[in-house]
This record gives sequence, structure tokens and C-alpha cells, in this order.
Amino acid sequence: MSKYHKIIINGEVRYRAFNEGTGFYGNGTISEAELIEQLLVEVVEEVIEIDKGQIERAISYLPEQYQREMIQNYIDYLERLAELLEQAHDISS
Repeated sequence: MSKYHKIIINGEVRYRAFNEGTGFYGNGTISEAELIEQLLVEVVEEVIEIDKGQIERAISYLPEQYQREMIQNYIDYLERLAELLEQAHDISS
């Protein structure tokens, strides 16, 4: 993964690739939005789509109430965990 330097010129924020091995910069600069998009392409391995309605229907087909409750509790836990991770990320940004 490339390293980047943040460059602020007259209040405008730009990013430029920097090769630590050679000590040279890459060609041109990119905006923060372009950098984020580029980094996401590099690090995201897979897209997982979740259809909450489909999950709720699948849970409703479970024969035992305790099984439905256990699965729903686990889903609620994962959603809370995801929210906490998002909040922690927002605080650190």
C-alpha cells in the first residue's frame, strides 16, 4: 500500500503518493475523497449485503422460540458492536 503526504496549499488539502524506498513522489496530487476511494479499493476484499427482512423471515422459520431469541440477541449484539466501532472511529477522526 502506498504512503501519502498531506499537502495544504492556500488552505486547499491535497495528497501526493510518496515512495519511501526511493524517496520520490508520484505524479500529481489527489483530493481527500479520491484518496479515500482509492484506499477502499485497495483494502476492501468483499462486499457483504444484508437484507434485514430476509434475516427476520429466516429467524421466524426457526422451530423453537429460544432459538429465535438467541439468534436475535446475537444480531442485536453485532449491531451494537458495529455502532460502537463506528463511534470510536468518529471520535478518533
